[in-house]
Amino acid sequence: MTKTILFVLTGQAELGDTGAKTGVWLEELATPYRALDKAGHEILFGTPGGVLAPLDPASLEEPWLLPAGHWLLGQPAAMAKLEAPLDLATIDPARIDAIFLVGGTGTLWDFPACHPLGALATALHAQGKPVAAICHGVVGLMTATAADGSPLVAGKAITCFSNAEEAMLEYDKLVPLLAETALAAQGADYRCAAPFEPLVVEDGGLITGQNPASAEPLAAALLRRLG
Repeated sequence: MTKTILFVLTGQAELGDTGAKTGVWLEELATPYRALDKAGHEILFGTPGGVLAPLDPASLEEPWLLPAGHWLLGQPAAMAKLEAPLDLATIDPARIDAIFLVGGTGTLWDFPACHPLGALATALHAQGKPVAAICHGVVGLMTATAADGSPLVAGKAITCFSNAEEAMLEYDKLVPLLAETALAAQGADYRCAAPFEPLVVEDGGLITGQNPASAEPLAAALLRRLG
């Protein structure tokens, strides 16, 4: 049966005030997109405010550009959706069967305080629908809540891009918050693998991946949940 999955993407193109560019990390978008598309599911794109979703230029270069990324760049329909995503505030959660928060450093600017995103994740999780997120995108869960009003991630086993990985890339000096630190502060039971090794953590309907290398196993986990 065809399901509808909302991919949530950052609309942030500037890496703070560094003059460098950021955006969606292509591998974290492309691998799950290809897997879900191949399975016959409908995929929607949404951003905070419905703004264009930029691709991080670094993710378009070797060694980060992988086969799924090459494939997605050659899909006109998918690329067109990056140009005109839906506004998260306009999306009825009853319309979608799962949500997937795609990573990219840009998410650290526009995901953490995005209440429409939190509301969607809250509603879907309450309905028992899959809520998936990867790498920096996991910070989009920070405004989501459990039934008692506590942070959705409180007491939940999750992963995201680790502080160790941030430090190795020296992103920790550039970004407005560290995903691991911010989610742990909300009471998350944080798990991680060695830097840049794949890890997917599932806790009920919450599915999180640590880094770009986790995109393929995360897509497989989401497909299993969708049945």
